[in-house]
Amino acid sequence: MKMISKMQPPGQSVIPLKWDTRQRLALIEATVLWEGRITSRILMQQFGISRGQASKDFSLYHQLAEDNLLYDLNQKAYVASESFTPCFIRGTADEYLRLLEAGNYLGQSVVLPITPTGIGVELLDPPQRKLNFQVLRLVHQAIRQKRQLNVTYHAMNSEPSALTLEPHSLVYNGFRWHIRAYSVTHQTYRDFVLARFLSAPVLSEKALNFAEQDEEWQTFETLTIAPHPDLSPDQQAVIADDFGMENATLILTVRRTLRLYYLRMLHLDGLPESPKAQQIVWVNRAEFEPTSELL
Repeated sequence: MKMISKMQPPGQSVIPLKWDTRQRLALIEATVLWEGRITSRILMQQFGISRGQASKDFSLYHQLAEDNLLYDLNQKAYVASESFTPCFIRGTADEYLRLLEAGNYLGQSVVLPITPTGIGVELLDPPQRKLNFQVLRLVHQAIRQKRQLNVTYHAMNSEPSALTLEPHSLVYNGFRWHIRAYSVTHQTYRDFVLARFLSAPVLSEKALNFAEQDEEWQTFETLTIAPHPDLSPDQQAVIADDFGMENATLILTVRRTLRLYYLRMLHLDGLPESPKAQQIVWVNRAEFEPTSELL
């Protein structure tokens, strides 16, 4: 059987593959790349296939990309080799985001694409902020393994500096990625924009501070949104219907540390504006203290 060339674009093999087979091979790559390991059980659970079929999939993957996977006897799982090169996925930060979205909305990690026919469809994606793939992968690894990261970071209001971070969560706000981490350097939990890492992070000691101790992360707040009061009653009814409001009110429950990002997404982080510029208002604004900016 012919092998995929390592110079060949991801997802294109020199032999025809059925769509469902290609999906399973893509899952093998995505899971190894981002989770560090994969077992037959993962394939069986995700696709509802037998152990025999899962074994055939791993065998086929080895034939197509024989240098990518190694079997770890201690973990009883396949892991990525040092020369791992994706063949069925792109292995980018944007693709990782799509996998996370699929998991959130479909309850699984497999993206099931459709191609609209007979209609025009335009998807408006925001410009992608710069993000080094290796940075994202190592941060992901540090969170999974609960380890510290040694990084060089360029904050908005200071010169680049060396930091020791203990990340516990990745956050994507629709425009850019950041991590929520305990900063050993600052002795507090903070947000750090991944695009501002000037060097690939280095894994070091075991982390000692996690999401459970992050009070602002564990605290949930309620934001109350309503149509702008200066709109006419008919206009307010239209806006309430647009946002799926009940009794002309939308209740959002958010983590305290993510409040600012929700408000920015709704264009409610500034002072109230006229209904021409802002058709909704943040009703319970007075209950909250100003939120600090990202470093």
